[in-house]
Amino acid sequence: MPQPTVAVSSEEGKLREFMAQRGADLDAQAVVYNLSHTARDVIGAIDSAALTSSGLTHAGYVLLMTLWITGSRETRELAVAQRVTKGAIVGAVHTLSAAGLVRRVRSDEDRRLVNVVLTDKGRSVIERVYQRWHEWEQLISSELNRQEQRQFVAYLRRLSARSRELAASKSAKAI
Repeated sequence: MPQPTVAVSSEEGKLREFMAQRGADLDAQAVVYNLSHTARDVIGAIDSAALTSSGLTHAGYVLLMTLWITGSRETRELAVAQRVTKGAIVGAVHTLSAAGLVRRVRSDEDRRLVNVVLTDKGRSVIERVYQRWHEWEQLISSELNRQEQRQFVAYLRRLSARSRELAASKSAKAI
């Protein structure tokens, strides 16, 4: 059964009109525009529903999830895994540490390095919050059937791989 078409927002309509006058590829522009806006809409909705009552920020949630899944990690590793700066990790760790959700442990091999460890309280919080987060993942994703979900994920992975490829290439820097 064909899915209903969602109308273009007034903001996107203005952008399309403006860019059309400049000869832009409106389909390519729409992909990136809608990818960005959809990500913000989805994360904003889930953050509001799942994180607000727990006092976690999105950055704190992602950091707790990473530690829950992978175990103790050094701050540099966390920054790479989350694609953020080490400073962003240090700030999130400071906040989570003050709340008793993580603790810092100096490396035995190199005292300059600090590992971040999930506390028992942090594990309890992330397990509870994840359940609510996942309920919202399912609610939002239910707009698509299982086949559409898998196809959408395949498209997103292709766009992500292409973005990383272009960012790493010298030719992209010359554009």
